[in-house]
Amino acid sequence: MTRSFLLAASGALVLGAVGCGGAGHGSASSTSPSGGVYLAAVAKAADVTGQIPGYKFELTSSTSFGGQSFSVHGTGSIDDRGRQGTMSLQVEGKTLSEIISRPYVYVEVPSGSGGSVPGGKPWLRTDIDTFTQSFGGSSLGSSSADPTQTLSFLKAAGTVAKLGVEDVRGVPATRYHATVELARYPATVKPSNRAAASRYVQTVKRITGSDTLPIDVWIDGQSHVRRVALSLKLCSPQGKIDESIDMTLYDYGPQPAVEPPPASQVADIGDRLGAEAEKNLQKLHC
Repeated sequence: MTRSFLLAASGALVLGAVGCGGAGHGSASSTSPSGGVYLAAVAKAADVTGQIPGYKFELTSSTSFGGQSFSVHGTGSIDDRGRQGTMSLQVEGKTLSEIISRPYVYVEVPSGSGGSVPGGKPWLRTDIDTFTQSFGGSSLGSSSADPTQTLSFLKAAGTVAKLGVEDVRGVPATRYHATVELARYPATVKPSNRAAASRYVQTVKRITGSDTLPIDVWIDGQSHVRRVALSLKLCSPQGKIDESIDMTLYDYGPQPAVEPPPASQVADIGDRLGAEAEKNLQKLHC
C-alpha cells in the first residue's frame, strides 16, 4: 500500500474528529440583543441533534497546500448514536468502503491500490479511541464514528450571528455563523473527558494559531442541524494549509444495521496509522 493512500485512509477514519467546513463566514453581527437568542438556538440544536439515534450524511473535505489540492467526497449513514455506520469515500480516484462498528473502524482496500497489504487481507482496521489519541486526546474519540459529535463545539460559542434562511436538500433552514471560543470547550463535555478535551484544544490552538473556530450551521424548524461547515488554516514549516469540510445531514431516524467483516479478512494497522498521524501532526505548528 502506498504511503499517500495510507494517509488518505487515515484521513478517512477521522474526518469527523476535526470539524466540518467550507462555508463563508458572513458579515452579520451578534452584538445585538438577538445574539443571546441565536446562541440559545444553536446550543439547543446541538443538543437535539445529538440525541437523534441515526441519520444519513454527505460530506466533502478539501485540502490545499503549495499550489496542490486534495479532496475527499463521501456519503454514508450513522446509527446507534455513532456506534455503527457505513461510509463510501472517493479518495485519490478510488472508492473506499468503510464500516463503523465500535470500537473499530474498518476500511476495505480497493483493488489496484498498489503496494502490499498486511497479510493480503482485504480490510484494514483501527481502534477509534486509540487512533484519536494521536490528535491530542480521547474526548473526541467518538467523533470519528459520529460526525455530529463535532456539534458539541457549538456549545462553546461566544457569539452567534443569524445570516438568513436557505434551502438544504429541500428543507428550509436558518443559517447561523458561530464563533467558538476554544477555551470554553472543555467545560461543555463530561467531567471525565475534560482533561482530554483540554489537550485536544491545545492541539487545535497549536496547529491553527487561533483561540477560536468559526462554524456555520444550518438549523431547521425542529432544531435539527441540516448542514455544518468550517474552514481552517493550518500552519506547517512549508507554509499554510487550507482545510475545509462541509457536511449535510438528512433522513433522520434508525439506519440499517451493519456487520463487520470476518476477522480472517482483517489486518489491524491501528499502530501504524496512529504513528503516521502523530508524526505528521507534530509538523504542524504556528
